[in-house]
Amino acid sequence: MLRRILWFIAGLLALAVIAAAIVPRDNGADKTTPTTSAPERSTRQANIGASPTRARTIPARVGDHLELTVESDRIDQVEIPGLDQIRPVDPTTPARFDTLLDHAGRFEVRMQEGGQVVGIVDVKQS
Repeated sequence: MLRRILWFIAGLLALAVIAAAIVPRDNGADKTTPTTSAPERSTRQANIGASPTRARTIPARVGDHLELTVESDRIDQVEIPGLDQIRPVDPTTPARFDTLLDHAGRFEVRMQEGGQVVGIVDVKQS
């Protein structure tokens, strides 16, 4: 009986040695990864009224959040081809764009049927 208990304890000891060998050691080194600060993002809000006399320029930076409202006195669709965005508009419901500007460029905001450019979103690199 004593012999069985000793073999049992020896087996537990061997198991503990194997478990200790498998577990990774903490050598005290700092494991934090360096972080780079993200550019400050802001929200650009702009409204373009019905039938503007000239195109309005909306300045922005890459990473900005754009909230653009375009009004019209007729039924049409407003598109921003460079951002692959298109929204319906009519006299009672303005077109609303809510997008993250992820690349630089000058993007026309135009009425689809009339082809009139009513605005330009000018996105500069951060």
